[in-house]
Amino acid sequence: MEHRGRPVPRDENRDYFNSQPLNNSSVQSALPLTPYGVAERDFSQVPTRDITREPSPSNDGRQSVSSAHEIPTTGNKTIKITFEDSNTSKPPPKKSDPHPQEKLEKFWNVFEPEYLGKITRILPTTLIESTPATSKQAGDKSHRASTSYSEARARCIRDVKRIIRECRTHNKKYTDTHFDIERDLKITRRRDCLDGLYNTTNSSHQVSDRSTPTDVKRVCDIFENPTFFAEGATYDDIIQGSLGDCWLLAAFSILTCNDKFVKDICVIQDVDIGVYGFVFYRDGDWHQCIIDDKLYLRAPSYDESGDVVLGMYGVQQRDQEQSYNDLFQKGSKSLYFAQCRNENETWVPLLEKALAKAHGSYGALSGGQTGEAIEDLTGGVTTEIYTTNILNKNKFWYDELRKIGSDFVFSAAAASYREWRAPHSTSVRNERRQGIVSQHAYAILDTFEGHGQRLVKMRNPWGSSEWTGPWSDGSKEWNSEWFERLNHKFGDDGIFWISYEDMLRKYKYVDRTRIFGPEWHVAQQWTSVQVPWNTTDYQQTRFQIDVPETTEAVIVISQLDDRYYQGLQGRYDYTLQFRIQRDDDEEDEYFARSPRNYELVRSNNVEVELEKGRYTVLFKAEARKTNRKDVEAVIRENIWRKEKLMQIGTLYDLAHQKGQQNTCRKPEATEIDPKDNEKNEEKKNEESSKEENNKDPNRDPWNAFCVVGLRVYSKQQNMGLKVLHPDGDEETAGPVLDRDDIAKAPLQEAQHNSEQTPEGSVDGEQGATTEKPAENKPSDKPAPATESKPAGPVVTVTIGNMGSDQPTTTEDKAAEESMESSQVMDDLAGDKNGCS
Repeated sequence: MEHRGRPVPRDENRDYFNSQPLNNSSVQSALPLTPYGVAERDFSQVPTRDITREPSPSNDGRQSVSSAHEIPTTGNKTIKITFEDSNTSKPPPKKSDPHPQEKLEKFWNVFEPEYLGKITRILPTTLIESTPATSKQAGDKSHRASTSYSEARARCIRDVKRIIRECRTHNKKYTDTHFDIERDLKITRRRDCLDGLYNTTNSSHQVSDRSTPTDVKRVCDIFENPTFFAEGATYDDIIQGSLGDCWLLAAFSILTCNDKFVKDICVIQDVDIGVYGFVFYRDGDWHQCIIDDKLYLRAPSYDESGDVVLGMYGVQQRDQEQSYNDLFQKGSKSLYFAQCRNENETWVPLLEKALAKAHGSYGALSGGQTGEAIEDLTGGVTTEIYTTNILNKNKFWYDELRKIGSDFVFSAAAASYREWRAPHSTSVRNERRQGIVSQHAYAILDTFEGHGQRLVKMRNPWGSSEWTGPWSDGSKEWNSEWFERLNHKFGDDGIFWISYEDMLRKYKYVDRTRIFGPEWHVAQQWTSVQVPWNTTDYQQTRFQIDVPETTEAVIVISQLDDRYYQGLQGRYDYTLQFRIQRDDDEEDEYFARSPRNYELVRSNNVEVELEKGRYTVLFKAEARKTNRKDVEAVIRENIWRKEKLMQIGTLYDLAHQKGQQNTCRKPEATEIDPKDNEKNEEKKNEESSKEENNKDPNRDPWNAFCVVGLRVYSKQQNMGLKVLHPDGDEETAGPVLDRDDIAKAPLQEAQHNSEQTPEGSVDGEQGATTEKPAENKPSDKPAPATESKPAGPVVTVTIGNMGSDQPTTTEDKAAEESMESSQVMDDLAGDKNGCS
């Protein structure tokens, strides 16, 4: 900044300066200065010459702004007055650009902060604290796999009987206040029973104009002679409605191959009271679900139909209302969602409703994997088998597919077809696919081998749209003998036969679910882990298995089923893999590991034979960021939907209790001296302000956190399982890589070379040393000397000849450049972030 004196009027009759030469001291004494170093005398009438106005380097390395003026005197002399501002802020020292590696490390530190975590409670703490945890964390001993089912079944029967007694006492049918679809559709119109939290509606709470059910009635008002099972549960009963839950209805069809499967989940019902009790498997435990008998209908009631009646009949008829009800309000055909083919059978729509309530809404059932649905209905374990990965197709036929209905149940799905060129017409596309619907689940019902043929019986949950290739209805392969052998009838009912070879060719993957009998035992444990962006390495948290005797085992790793709290899943999707190794193996090699699934990502498993001993299960989780919103954002947007948020929030909280005891560790708190409170607060504010200033507006740090559970099924009663958490004080182990990892061989070679490298050498060269300055460590090189200067501008007076500016000599210029170069080197040496 330039500082100039204020001009003073000049008196022409007064001689301000004589002809005697003046030295610096006499000028300073003759011209008294203000506190800012400016003379109080007025030089406005004195002709001056401004000769400099530019920054000049000072002795301490700072840039000071100066302004020089020349004042003529008698005797052809001049007085040169220079004003210098010594308060100019010191510019930052010159630095070289940081090393690219340093920049990258800084990026990773910002992208993956050290302390992260996952929301484990949605509802207020006072509401959820009284709820007991659903799993033990100190370790678990195996118990019968059927124990949890027996307990849930007993609770369900007890609670339903209480409801029946209560309703008979008050002469009322049962109404489920927690999932009242009639109130939701006609009174509140919030669609809470139809849509989850992911469906954000506007503040008017009005039902949208898209396709939606228009009426609700009880079973006794829809069916003439309602019955839960007409002639038992059969796969021919099931017809899909206006919901994309083919994956679920395919599971219904599969379970009908053994009537016991359906009856085990449909525990108790009372048609007169209108109450039904079911049990479902979720996250390693069985849970009950109780519903009333209200169901959605396609058409509105007669009183609300309006123009629909006029369009159907045109003129008033005496029995118009009865005719309307018979057409639109009676029988299975009037239902909006899934239905039975029998006009008086109800088990399919009521079972679908129970699953909708368990998951929070009907919308939560849209889209899924049939293998996961079978797990939820049987408590079994599903393995994903890609047909192109089957090594021995004969072995798969005899050892797996032929055991359908006893040890295993199966489903299949076709891949998502893609048009590589211009889209073809519908007829051409259907001809090439031969009736197989892409991205659609099919039930595998039965197999047949004989007379040189291997055939598979399948069903489309739509109840129509069948295979049109060999062995389809009407194909040339059929004759009277084959009709009798296969007990088949032609008809567009969704049931068809297909050859084993064609099934493997047309369907990309098969889900095989193992069903556990009463001889199986299970032990399970849950934990929570932070999932890094780099998933090459296995987690430091691991599971330990103690096997008392040699046994066959099924080891399953899984994550929480987020379908139960849809809308609050968070921003990440996860996949899990694991490997098993013996603790006494000197080579520390695994003997079994799980594959990487493509579609079935909720769980992963391997079937092995475990000998007596102790085993360690290492696992790794891989996270993928989605376009979903954060949990906090969803809660803020749906805070007005109190009942819905309470419902989904409760399911979220109960699920996440399984992994709460191993949440991300926070830094330990330190005691604060009350005297230093003010200083600490100021320092905190400064750091916060600095962090806010340096914050990238596009910053989106990685924050993936997953709840992981391990279940071990075996025929050993005393098998032990526990979670091993790494101690915060112990040294972190090196990366654990699989033998087929591309980084394994180079890593082992690098470790071997580092062990062979002599101390103090680099790249194997003896005597060559390179020392890198430690971070935050001051340089040993002394800082350049600085000269103390007074505050405010400094006036320097020089006497010289008018206009005789002293030229800069070559020697002076060289000395100046040398000084600047030395200053730069000093700055670099004093920079703590400099790189070697």
